[in-house]
Amino acid sequence: MPFEGTTSKISRRRAIKGLGIAGISGLAGCSGGGGSDGEDGSGDGNTGSATKTTASQDVEITFWESFGGTEAAELEILTSEFEDEHPNITVNTQSVPFGEMTTKLTTAAASGNAPHVASYWMSFSSYFNSEGILDPIDEYLQDGLNPYYDIVRPAATAGGDTVALPMDIHGMMLATNNTVLDEAGAPTAPSTPEELAEAANAVKENTDKRPFFLQTYDNLYEGFRVYFSLVKQQGGNMFKNGDPSTGEPVFHETDAGLAAANFYDSVTGERGWDYTDDLSDSNVRINEFKNDQAAMGFMGNWMANRLQNDNNEFIDGLDFTYHSPWSFAGDTKKTFCESNSFFFPSNPNHTNAEKKARVKFVEYITQNNPVWATKAGHLPPTPKVAESDEVTSHPVYEEYEIVKTLAEMAENDQLRYQPQTDINLYAPEIGGSLSSIYAQNIEPQDGINKSATAIRDRMN
Repeated sequence: MPFEGTTSKISRRRAIKGLGIAGISGLAGCSGGGGSDGEDGSGDGNTGSATKTTASQDVEITFWESFGGTEAAELEILTSEFEDEHPNITVNTQSVPFGEMTTKLTTAAASGNAPHVASYWMSFSSYFNSEGILDPIDEYLQDGLNPYYDIVRPAATAGGDTVALPMDIHGMMLATNNTVLDEAGAPTAPSTPEELAEAANAVKENTDKRPFFLQTYDNLYEGFRVYFSLVKQQGGNMFKNGDPSTGEPVFHETDAGLAAANFYDSVTGERGWDYTDDLSDSNVRINEFKNDQAAMGFMGNWMANRLQNDNNEFIDGLDFTYHSPWSFAGDTKKTFCESNSFFFPSNPNHTNAEKKARVKFVEYITQNNPVWATKAGHLPPTPKVAESDEVTSHPVYEEYEIVKTLAEMAENDQLRYQPQTDINLYAPEIGGSLSSIYAQNIEPQDGINKSATAIRDRMN
């Protein structure tokens, strides 16, 4: 079973195949919207350049995807390249709205009509597996999980089996608008709680700009992700002994959990670094950040695509940097991460040839893809892609320190997927109760009590 903090270190390298340049709009990072409480370095295998398949049997596999416009276009390019190199395999791609994926997938699996591959957040592996709708794929993998960063291992497995493979790794980071910080005479790279406070207070006192936001708006996804990150940085666990299978949430009754809730509350409360009167608008804070009206934000690296103009280039004159968020209260270097990923649904009609083909397809896509990095600042799931010339020469790597910093965090075991549970942790009573703390609609202790109760009720 996955525990909080298990990790192993694998380090291997390989060359990758370059891809054409495409637009950046539509790369949302989360398809609509993390080590872990089932969490975890670096890894890689060696497929080299793909060779023409010589198998005589023609195979068609069905793939349900829920990516945005440019994501879908880039995936189409990769799929076409795969089919060119494996002419006996045809991929039938079908678009499914992200919000409908879980329902459609469980319904299709129950009726024996599930596709061969489906895309969704990788942290849902235990949830999907508990529904009995996934096939383990270890016997079909060329190198197991070795090609991927080890932090993905717990989220990619369930019941000891590999059930998913990651397309990317995206995480919560500290983004600074250096123009606003310079104007306020504030530190532009705060790395301690004291420096964060100094920077935010300088902006508050010396400008009319928004000093710092922990959430972009009031929503249950960010509610859980932000609070989870704060708990991890306090060195705390969400579940007893860091083990989600106990079904016993403990964050509401620990010093770490309460300290996280109090800091969460203070940003829009006594510190006055953010305001609650516009939390219903998902665009306000991002627009202010890119228009030099907000100094700092706890932002997913996937938000990088929101900082671009209509020509798919970073806004001219926008001086920003992504940092590891170790300037928050607490001294443990961990933060939330997630992956767009591929699952392998069960279907009694799937042949062995089809099962082999679908894994071959997904391994090709996940191990030969720098696009999510160069188009939206996501970390490729394999070190060999992350360290390729195509990625390291791109502005998202060095100039804005998005992929570079995220890669360092992955190598240093500082990223954590959300707890691997048999329930959906984004239920309104769970994430929404936490987000309500930030909105000043509930007291910190009451908010975490309500969230913990909702988790316990669903798990028991």
